[in-house]
Amino acid sequence: MKRNVPALLLSGALRINELEALGVSRGELEELEVEGLIRIEGEEVRVLRAVQLAIEAVKRGSDIEEASRWLSWRDFEKLCVEALMFHSFKVKAPLRFKAEGRRFEIDVVGVRGSLVLCIDCKHWSLRRGLASKVRDAAAKHLDRCLNLASVLSEALGLKVGAKPIIVPILVTLSDVGFKSTCSVLVVAIYKLNSLLLELEDNLDVVPSIRAGKLD
Repeated sequence: MKRNVPALLLSGALRINELEALGVSRGELEELEVEGLIRIEGEEVRVLRAVQLAIEAVKRGSDIEEASRWLSWRDFEKLCVEALMFHSFKVKAPLRFKAEGRRFEIDVVGVRGSLVLCIDCKHWSLRRGLASKVRDAAAKHLDRCLNLASVLSEALGLKVGAKPIIVPILVTLSDVGFKSTCSVLVVAIYKLNSLLLELEDNLDVVPSIRAGKLD
């Protein structure tokens, strides 16, 4: 049976001799190194991109709940920031602001022209009641985004184009089975890049906040 190398690495097997004893070849490790997921440093392996490595582990047979235990919320945030910057967004992570006498925090905010993406990172595994948790989180995130809309320029400290469009997004580890809820987009982390590629061409059908109101 072929070893799930990404899963072994994420579970803590990081010494070359330990991995070889488990049947992992150096060639397999070098393939992951070429992909930028790990770095081989002498007789040890250093994980560089935990989220991408977890996604690869799931593709090779690990269940999503197991994969979620290997990752932190910070891993998700870092990947979201990298994706936004790759697509030429200016990023603030996190963004803290005040509105209506209340304090708010949004994990990641990306600005490109008039487009403002507000991302809430959720490190959840698949289990009973997940759909309800997603809806609750989406409703709270929408409230934060509506409040941000009322103080946008002041809160961001970044130049935003005319007639800003705020898009609330919830990023999860797994595909939860629906694309939006409570006027918030819901996207699995491995689909984030595709969303960013296609978003501007689909703004007419994407839940958004314009002029401080839901559109």
